[in-house]
Amino acid sequence: MLSEVFGISPEWSANFLLVLARITAAIAPMPLFGTQGVPAQTKVGLAVLLALIVLPLQGAPLSEPPVNIFAFAAVLGSEVLVGLSIGIAVAMVFHALEMGATLIGVQMGFGVGAVFDPLSGAHVGTLDQFYRVVVTLVFFAVNGHYLVIQGLLHTFEVVPPGSADLTLIAGERVVPFFAALFVTAVRIALPVMGALMLTELAMVLVGRTVPQMNVLVESFPAKIGVGLLVMAASMPLMVAFIGAVFGRALIDVNRFLVP
Repeated sequence: MLSEVFGISPEWSANFLLVLARITAAIAPMPLFGTQGVPAQTKVGLAVLLALIVLPLQGAPLSEPPVNIFAFAAVLGSEVLVGLSIGIAVAMVFHALEMGATLIGVQMGFGVGAVFDPLSGAHVGTLDQFYRVVVTLVFFAVNGHYLVIQGLLHTFEVVPPGSADLTLIAGERVVPFFAALFVTAVRIALPVMGALMLTELAMVLVGRTVPQMNVLVESFPAKIGVGLLVMAASMPLMVAFIGAVFGRALIDVNRFLVP
């Protein structure tokens, strides 16, 4: 019926659904694109628009639709898993950068001041929110939104619909990626954490020298002041580092799927 009225063939419909499934699954867990603050109509509209753009440009479309509905459902499920792996990997880059802020906030004593974030639906600290704003601004400054969309569209060139090897996603390539993200979080927090450790050591020496001083009470404003000063001094380098992390991570995400 569709082919008679609109000139749409079954092969085109099958390819469109597979492309749409991968793009929709990738957008859903992504920060900025898939947050609760973005209306569902916007997400669906973006996914459909990208699918219509990708469809005539993909590497090797299906020459014929699967023989039955069960085979098509299996291929569709594999495309959803591919899209989810891409979206979750991009989201983990943001979470790794925010985890560095969490480590800093706990050391500075801001861990007890968590507030509810309506976008993520979780309780986050003051520094977490600050770093989230910084990461978001850097993300747009380095054209990360373009890179994410470009990387997502590039996956259809290297891995056409229905040809994904899911063992690569769950295999040895994923573990080094997430290990590198953890190292990234530690590297972000390392300058401030190092300064705070030296501050604690200095407060211990002061407490030994002046036993009458309440070191515990005096250490809180000292650690907050030192932490904020180190953060302000290292912010230019931190912005450059975050931009480099985004560029590197988006390249590594595409390598998940390449045989």
